[in-house]
Amino acid sequence: MAPRCFESRRIALLTVAAYCVLSAALLWPLPLHLRSALPGDPAGDLGVYVWNLWIFRHELLDHGHLPLSTDHVFAYTGGADFSLHNYTPLAGLVGMPLMGLLGVVGTFNTVLIGCVGLSGFAVHVLARRIGLRQAAAFAAGAVFVAAPVITARETAHFSLVTTGALPLFIWAVLRVLDSRATRDAVLVGVICAVAAYSDAYFGIYCVLMGLFTVAWRFGQVDVTHAPPDRVRRRFIRIFDAIAALALTAALVPVLLRIEALTLGTIRIRFALYTPMLVLALACSVRSWLRWRPRLTIVDEERSIPRLFRLGLIAIGVCTVLMLPSLVGILESAIDGDLPESDIFWRSSPRGVDALSYLVPNPVHPWFGHITSGWFMPHRQDAWPEFIGSFSVLAVGLIVVAAAVRGLPAFWLWFTGLFTALSLGPFIHVAGVNTALPGPWTFLRYVPLVGMARAPSRFAIVAVLGLSILFGHAVEIWLRKTTWRARTGQFLFLAALVFELNPAPRHLFPADVPAVYSLISTDDELSSVLELPTGIRDGMSSIGDFSAESQFFQTKHRHRLVGGYLSRVSGSRKRENRRNPVMRMLTMLSEPSGTADPDLIARARESRNRFLSRTCVGYVVIHKRRASPELQAIAADVLQLVPIHDDADYELLRPVDPPACEPRRRGYRSARAELTTPPIE
Repeated sequence: MAPRCFESRRIALLTVAAYCVLSAALLWPLPLHLRSALPGDPAGDLGVYVWNLWIFRHELLDHGHLPLSTDHVFAYTGGADFSLHNYTPLAGLVGMPLMGLLGVVGTFNTVLIGCVGLSGFAVHVLARRIGLRQAAAFAAGAVFVAAPVITARETAHFSLVTTGALPLFIWAVLRVLDSRATRDAVLVGVICAVAAYSDAYFGIYCVLMGLFTVAWRFGQVDVTHAPPDRVRRRFIRIFDAIAALALTAALVPVLLRIEALTLGTIRIRFALYTPMLVLALACSVRSWLRWRPRLTIVDEERSIPRLFRLGLIAIGVCTVLMLPSLVGILESAIDGDLPESDIFWRSSPRGVDALSYLVPNPVHPWFGHITSGWFMPHRQDAWPEFIGSFSVLAVGLIVVAAAVRGLPAFWLWFTGLFTALSLGPFIHVAGVNTALPGPWTFLRYVPLVGMARAPSRFAIVAVLGLSILFGHAVEIWLRKTTWRARTGQFLFLAALVFELNPAPRHLFPADVPAVYSLISTDDELSSVLELPTGIRDGMSSIGDFSAESQFFQTKHRHRLVGGYLSRVSGSRKRENRRNPVMRMLTMLSEPSGTADPDLIARARESRNRFLSRTCVGYVVIHKRRASPELQAIAADVLQLVPIHDDADYELLRPVDPPACEPRRRGYRSARAELTTPPIE
């Protein structure tokens, strides 16, 4: 038994190494520039993810407390809590011992390569659990990490590529359903917590995946194949008529290009949303009347009570591990400081295009520049948020395998469900909003689930399902051992490698401008005001704060007046805008922004209070981004004098600043090591 156990461990280690090599190859030539380049622009979201790793180590080692909040951003309001930020603390923990050796950028790139490799291995483990042979399981993991859904997000959304916990969660749920062992229930809770710490959305995805898996195991849907009776036929005809009228009401104004109609004093505006909603509801009721589906619970072994108790154990373990974040959320709720997330019927975030899964690799070095814009919304941050591409060749093989009925129904329905969720509240086809409601239309109003406010990210789970289906299709094909089959398999593999290859990747320099070296210090009491400035989160932006400011902070270490986190509460935004100086600076930081003379006069009077509360010691002006009006008014109101000037930046400091009295509200009261009382 010992040699066999050793052999399986050796195979597992070799498999992990193979996936890490594949990950490095997919990011090539990044491994050659680990310490000097990044796969994405540090001025975008990627800059904040690099900052995440640095601030985790900085708060833990340099400040000596749990790295769950910081005062290094939002200096005016006293810092921020990370409970609702895409913080990736597990990656920070892994990267912490590497940072002294590799630096911040080198650590980030190394952790990125490792996390992507481990994600592939996790899919491999799941595929082996469900019975696939080594080659087919490896193919499933490889196509998952090579899918454009992953490789595109490597350029911006680091947390969304740390996906290893998602397949491992399904693996653990399948284990506990089979073994009914307490240790496996504990494992489910641990992996769910790991998923939530990898990305806030992943914890929600685990809940949905777990519910689907359990429902599939014990639920059975029976439909009637007998023709409906006369009463049901009458109702079916009524709903057929309603559906036809709704479709007519939707199509006629579109075909006639009528946007509105005026009847006397009444103006009627035509839109697709209501007719398509009526159409969807009518078709749903009609289908229910025709097939009369009935859900029954099948539990011949009477295992549901035992599994229910194990589920409570898993929830308890996950809750205990998530306590640091949950306490932060609870304290924010008590203080009324939770981010506001109103869900609007028509204007909530959309999902990926229904055809996006079939777009040829948008990250490909040869044709990616052509396909990367297909079916993308006209938004500045659309790419890579709405990339849903998998693999045209892999989808083709899955279709062939489905045609011969060789694919498991569980994974077909699993993939279909999460694909439908990824389409968002209203389905877009070829860039056109059909206004046809999908499952997310209603699921987004469910508590907790609705916190996953960007439905396009369900594409990651959908691609996980597609990868497992691809592994099953490969398994079927590998059963054919003729020379023709082997030749076809080799040619298919070569074509698949060509299609999914994203290398060589476009890299971005990770240099920090020299101006920040001038203010680099171990004295972190003073803060830096960068102009333009503002407050930014995943849904809104006040002023014009750039993520590169937090990336540059890894060099100078001073606190920042502005900041960028995934979620920023409305109360924080309002408190910043109440101060005349902050309001003036954010207004002037907006593109073509202006400030009226009365606001400038009030800001001049509030100068000392602003400087005392923020402890501004340095002002860095980005010449290419800050308007001349912003530069002149800021220098006048804050009484700044220049101390350095180059082609891109000007460094200034305030004359005779008042005594520094920072506000510390961003730290949790449970941290006894912070004894400085809050200054209101």
